[in-house]
Amino acid sequence: MRGITYIVVTSILYILYKYVSDGAFTYIGAISILYILYKYISDGTRRRDPRRTETLHLSDASSSPSSSNPQDNYDVFLSFRGETGEDISPGLDKAIEGSRCAVVVVSGNYASSRWCMDELVKILQCRKDSKIQQIVLPIFYRVNPDDILKETGTIWKGFQSLEKDTNEAQFIKDFIEVVSSKLFDPALLNISEDLVGMESRLEKLKLCVSGSRSSSGDVRFIGICGLGGLGKTTLAEAYLKYMSGQFQASSFLANVRETCEKEPDGLVKLQKQLLRDVVKGEHIINNVSEGKGMIRRRLCGKKILVVLDDVDQLNQLEGLAEKKIWFGDGSQIIVTTRDESLLPRQYEEEEYIIHKVDELEDSEALQLFSSKAFKRDCPPEDYIELSAKVINYASGLPLALVVLGSFLRKKTIDEWNSALNRLSEYPEKEIMRVLRISFDGLGETEQNIFLDIACFFNGESKDYVMNIMGSCGFFPEIGIRSLVDKSLLHVHMDEKDQNRLRMHDLLEEMGKGIVREKSRNEPGRRSRIWLEDDFYHVLNNETGTEEVEAINVCTYIQLQKIVTWRGFSSMKKVRLLNIFTWDSWRDRCQELEYLPNELRFLKWKGFPLKCFPPSFQRDSDVIERLWDNPMMKPLYDLKSIDLSSSKQIRKMENFNLFPNLETLILDWCDHLEDIDPSIKDLKKLTLLSLNYCKRLKSLPTSMSGLESLEVLNLYECSSLKSFPEGTGVSGDKLQSHGWKNIWNTMGGNGLSSAGLSCLKKLDLSCCHLVQDELRHDFGCLVSLEYLNLSENFFSILPACFNRLSKLRDLHLSYCYFLRSLGRQLPDSLECVMVNDCEQLRSILDPLRQCLRCSIIFCINCFALVEREGSERMSITSLGRYLQNPPKPIKRFDIVLPGNEIPSWMRMRIGICDDEDEGEPPTKGMRMRMNRPKC
Repeated sequence: MRGITYIVVTSILYILYKYVSDGAFTYIGAISILYILYKYISDGTRRRDPRRTETLHLSDASSSPSSSNPQDNYDVFLSFRGETGEDISPGLDKAIEGSRCAVVVVSGNYASSRWCMDELVKILQCRKDSKIQQIVLPIFYRVNPDDILKETGTIWKGFQSLEKDTNEAQFIKDFIEVVSSKLFDPALLNISEDLVGMESRLEKLKLCVSGSRSSSGDVRFIGICGLGGLGKTTLAEAYLKYMSGQFQASSFLANVRETCEKEPDGLVKLQKQLLRDVVKGEHIINNVSEGKGMIRRRLCGKKILVVLDDVDQLNQLEGLAEKKIWFGDGSQIIVTTRDESLLPRQYEEEEYIIHKVDELEDSEALQLFSSKAFKRDCPPEDYIELSAKVINYASGLPLALVVLGSFLRKKTIDEWNSALNRLSEYPEKEIMRVLRISFDGLGETEQNIFLDIACFFNGESKDYVMNIMGSCGFFPEIGIRSLVDKSLLHVHMDEKDQNRLRMHDLLEEMGKGIVREKSRNEPGRRSRIWLEDDFYHVLNNETGTEEVEAINVCTYIQLQKIVTWRGFSSMKKVRLLNIFTWDSWRDRCQELEYLPNELRFLKWKGFPLKCFPPSFQRDSDVIERLWDNPMMKPLYDLKSIDLSSSKQIRKMENFNLFPNLETLILDWCDHLEDIDPSIKDLKKLTLLSLNYCKRLKSLPTSMSGLESLEVLNLYECSSLKSFPEGTGVSGDKLQSHGWKNIWNTMGGNGLSSAGLSCLKKLDLSCCHLVQDELRHDFGCLVSLEYLNLSENFFSILPACFNRLSKLRDLHLSYCYFLRSLGRQLPDSLECVMVNDCEQLRSILDPLRQCLRCSIIFCINCFALVEREGSERMSITSLGRYLQNPPKPIKRFDIVLPGNEIPSWMRMRIGICDDEDEGEPPTKGMRMRMNRPKC
């Protein structure tokens, strides 16, 4: 019998050894693992050696932060029973089955205990069970391998290699540390199947924390920020569960904002909970100040993990986690908040980390929605299209996906369609309730900015919106920044490098819903009007009231549907009016008798009348549609005029009415023939755009007074032919060429006297310029950054171009007669476009001096590779340029004609081809490399 027992024990211990040698330690990885530290310590006589400290050490381990009640599924379970002949209890049997990891502590008389052997057999059964897949780790406690295997065979050698004497107390601590440090495999984390995408989010958060500037021993404040409903709290809960084994204690303080708002001593209550979670017991705290002192004294020596959930005020941070010295080294304080500015206002830059929670990807969103609507990972075939509409509506917001999925579960297709049609007018209340918390926390000015963007300006240029908001007295710099900090708005760069404001679609719906709440049935009692039908209703029925603050209708207004304009007379508080009307009904339009004097921004494309009503008098406006009115007084604060597509304007004059004008846009003014010399009074004008003014005949010499002009657009001004007397240029000579010697219109003595030293952008494309008309004093435009000379008739750039020291973008495409770019180009050039310059024969030798140039497009410039035959001078020049680049560049793009890869090129090259697959490339060859190596 003893022989059989020996064989069984040897076999089992060999299996344990194999688990260790096969890398079992590397497999541990879930915070929900239940540790079973099986311990049988007995010397046969049950006497304890006072010099031994095993009970203390293992008790210390069991009282670590991982411990819990037997009824709660232990994190650490210890068994000290050594009685023989007893059967394993049902409770312990279930505990073993519910564990993800079993740590077997083998002592000297391990094999003599039936209890031990029964548990070990059960543990190994769970290890083999595919549903449980339990992790098994052995500890040999005061047992040498030779005591078991009598120092013979390969098994003994394996055990001998594992033998290492160490301090017992340190060993226990090191072992717990090793196990805890392995608990970072999201695949083993016991995450609910409903929490779609949580594993990847946890990994991102962990990388954010581990990659911070702070050292591992520092206290870290970690802000989890984002829009309401994105799952910040869920992520924080998972992180706490995921990481708690690394800390001496942990605490989750839920709903900080709500607790502080609804309970008189809410902050004191939270302080008590924090102390109770970390140091146990009840604490008497009379006020917040006492609580702060107690937290500082009791927690300063402990490494803890704390979550402060839904914080929205600085005083909450100050009362619960004011300074890092309140906590022991290595502590982490997680703060979930919608306000990204809280942590920077409370802590030093090196003390905090900001982690932004993103919306779900479409695939994750579909999986989450399907799990709620269909209890499966993907929708049935009949519901795929409808589900896609829900995914699009929710825009990656987990809260919306869960609410809508639960609501639509077991609904018919007709019911789905009805529900989706209703959402635009009546969004789900639970979703809006959560989102509105952030809105309600805004100040009045910030709320106005939010509602204007939600109703009118979502996706618009940031500068454009800030200009309008500023004219309305809303202090947009601080207001928009506040909305961004609170995750209600974000700024992104579009393909034209313009900053645009973007609001989540559901936030836009919420904003419009807030406006509708004022009056469901009567738009004339709402603060903002954005729908075309609502605009017709308010005007024709004269139901407008002083509640109306802004009207912005993006679709064209049909004048034939307007019965009367009298409806404006009752809307006296309108500060913003932006509408578009059809020109074809101009003659039938009713007379406009009234416009609100509170107007701060007016944009009316296709304005149907000749002048404003006499009663309209404003001292402060940003107006984008303006006609002459002899009754008008100077508008000193007017900054922008946009008269695009004003078909009836023939002359622009009386510029003295707008002495502080900064932007003047007259594009597509088909009948504009002349600009009054009073334009010289616009000393602050930075942009003048006259694109497609095909009847414009002259520009005044007084334009030399535009000392602040930065951008001048004159695209397709084909009739610009009459010049003032005194320029020394014959009008008859100019007439045959369309737009020659344009610079004479800006100053009779040339560009140097034209006062254009601040000009940054100049577009002279499609102006039919020939070689003699390119001024040789171009170099005086010292501030020029962008120059477009495309579709002109000159053959070479003047030498003076090398003096344009700030020029970054040069566009010369479709200059069919262009043969050369000259001897030298400015060093500042970053982008050169010469597409379809069919006679261009040289380009790259001059570019050796362009230290910053990284984008060169030469599509259909076949002369570049034909001139030198097989030598292909241009390709050779490019090779020399790349062999010794003047400085590191992040990106280099060049598009050349041809279909062969040069022999000197030693990097990945992609063929840029617009032809169908299988046909030879005819458009060109595109070479892009991050670090050119030749």
